[in-house]
Amino acid sequence: VKMATLAETLADPTRPSFLFGLTPPLEGASDEETLQHAEKFMNKSRSLAVDGYIVYDIQDEEGRTEMARPFPFRKLGDPAAFATVLERVSGGRASVVYKCVAESDKASFNEWLSNAVEKSKNMCFNFVGGATHSKEYKGPTIPDAADLLTKQLKGHFGGVTIAERHEKKGNEHETLLKKQSLGAEWFITQAIYDQQPTIKLINDYGKLCKERKVKPVKIILTFAPCGREKTMNFIKWLGVRVPEWVEQRIFSEDATPAKTPLNKSPVERSVDILCDMCEDILEQTKDSGVPLGVSVESVSIFKNEVEAAHELFRRCQHIALDFFKRPWRVNVELIDDKNRKTNNNAEKKTSAKTTEGGVLGENSTRVNPLITTLAAVVGLLVGRLAKP
Repeated sequence: VKMATLAETLADPTRPSFLFGLTPPLEGASDEETLQHAEKFMNKSRSLAVDGYIVYDIQDEEGRTEMARPFPFRKLGDPAAFATVLERVSGGRASVVYKCVAESDKASFNEWLSNAVEKSKNMCFNFVGGATHSKEYKGPTIPDAADLLTKQLKGHFGGVTIAERHEKKGNEHETLLKKQSLGAEWFITQAIYDQQPTIKLINDYGKLCKERKVKPVKIILTFAPCGREKTMNFIKWLGVRVPEWVEQRIFSEDATPAKTPLNKSPVERSVDILCDMCEDILEQTKDSGVPLGVSVESVSIFKNEVEAAHELFRRCQHIALDFFKRPWRVNVELIDDKNRKTNNNAEKKTSAKTTEGGVLGENSTRVNPLITTLAAVVGLLVGRLAKP
């Protein structure tokens, strides 16, 4: 059976989509360092049953907020180039590539996007605008970028949706429909630490779609665990609203509810809270008609927060799939290792003798062309294996 592309999965309203977000290595990283960055990530997360990844484009975001940046800004490498390496290392898992359209001039952006599609073979993008309306940017508008991608390059794009913005202005659902009219095929939320604005946004968007007789596109709910106050400050600096009661439950044992044992660490408590929020959003929006998915991102380099992101992904995936009340399963597949070889390895092989069943080089043994690398994939039978 031919596997669905990431774009097809994101556009499929009959099942949730599952993504995991990460960032590229620092700008200036060598090809070998970039490969190591991807392999290190995959070694830790290979068992996650993802449909694909999100590769973020991190900007300085000067002028967006008066809050001091908790961590110094360090420019990262090209998200599209890294997504290509990640796809090779993961055995074919594509990524949604984030890109800020405002930071470079139109000609440079158009060249980047063309290369990202035609050379790097990326097909799914999330376009974001400038950090603030008070600054004039030299780059293209999102409609310009969408037009180039969808009409000329035949790619797919989605957008970011921010529930806090809907709470302030009350028109985020209209913005979603406008972007949908430009060709947006999905939306990915900002990290959620307060479910109520997200619930209202989804329900308002679903209602507006019914009124306009428009089919809603999928909204991916994003969650990010937190176990340190500095990480929480960074989350809030990003513009995420964190209610006081949530912060107290994470960091204060006295405020921890009975269902979250006192012997749990702050990051474990954050996972519990976010799982509850995920379940609440699904329940409170079940009549909206809006298809949903889940994304988890790790905004930290600390081991316990990285591991918590994996645990949060598994639990939220379980919650989302069980919500369908239909049979589902996760498959394990072996992936062909040949595409994971680096250019450096390719150069080393020029003197190797090729034989049936593998490659023999100096001081080497026979290598089976099918490496037993495990990659968990969602084999969803939601709405297919069992009929209501």
